[in-house]
Amino acid sequence: MARDSYQGVTEQAKASKHRREDAQTLHDGGRWRGAMYVAGYAVECLLKAKLMKQYGCHHLNDLEDELRRRGLMSEQATVYTHQLEHLLEWTQTIDRLRLSARLWRTFNLVNRWLPAWRYDTDPSNGDDCTAFLESVDTILHWIQYSV
Repeated sequence: MARDSYQGVTEQAKASKHRREDAQTLHDGGRWRGAMYVAGYAVECLLKAKLMKQYGCHHLNDLEDELRRRGLMSEQATVYTHQLEHLLEWTQTIDRLRLSARLWRTFNLVNRWLPAWRYDTDPSNGDDCTAFLESVDTILHWIQYSV
């Protein structure tokens, strides 16, 4: 698959929706760490889609160039990051999120997500997974309507 085929706004938005659905399927099957791992990508993809829309870019490479042009991203940084807080900072809405103590706590729970969970042999547990997915849903909703 060519890299450009998944870099667009539409693809990232669809990927966000699909990864959240995948996370629910994993949760329902008792695969809690996998559900949490996949759910993090739902947030990452939606943030990238929103960033592309916000800055009028059609692909992630264009977004990276635009963020650098505006001085929002250093030459060492990349939009291909998995760091949710950096992606949120680039939307320039992080201060608005911080205004709500509840939402900020929720984001900080989601921001503990690590792509390295794919290697984690700890299965987690149903309660932690449910809480994480609920937090992801809250943040996805906030991103969808506030970014």
